[in-house]
Amino acid sequence: MKKNKLKISGSGFSLLELMIVIAIIGIISSISIPMLLNPEHRVKRVARELMGDMQGARMGALRSNMDWAIVFDTANDRYLICSDRGADNTWSATADNTIVKTVNFDAHSTGVVYGPGAAAFDATAAQNPLPGDAVSYNANILTFNSRGSCNSGFVYLAYNNAAYAVGTLSTGIVRIRHWNNGAWR
Repeated sequence: MKKNKLKISGSGFSLLELMIVIAIIGIISSISIPMLLNPEHRVKRVARELMGDMQGARMGALRSNMDWAIVFDTANDRYLICSDRGADNTWSATADNTIVKTVNFDAHSTGVVYGPGAAAFDATAAQNPLPGDAVSYNANILTFNSRGSCNSGFVYLAYNNAAYAVGTLSTGIVRIRHWNNGAWR
């Protein structure tokens, strides 16, 4: 039998090259980690995902020519995107709905919950009181019809005092607002 010998060539990493790579990783980490731990960043990431999911549900309703809904389950800090009401013909009892996606805030490990944070009033121009469960949609359900229009309202997300409001106009336009210095921006 012939034995294969492992040849080691002299082309590897030098100690200097290794130290430069470690220094670059350290610099990038020192910049990015505080940003990821920032409460503002946590709630902003979840709010943007919700905004994208609202736009996706609207597109699903337009494509399928059927109603789609997002059911906000405030008791469990999650929401469900549904493409069909099921046999009971209601969005609120989700057991028989066709669920396209479920988003659990706990899965993000962010600590983001439904809530107003430091916000003092709702995100509408009228500055109404905030809804008790942080969702202003009727029965906590946002429904898009086959034309892309929907019921209007907002969902309030918070982490500590940082707050975002994600909502829709009745035309189906999705918008996001941030509580900053005593006002929604």
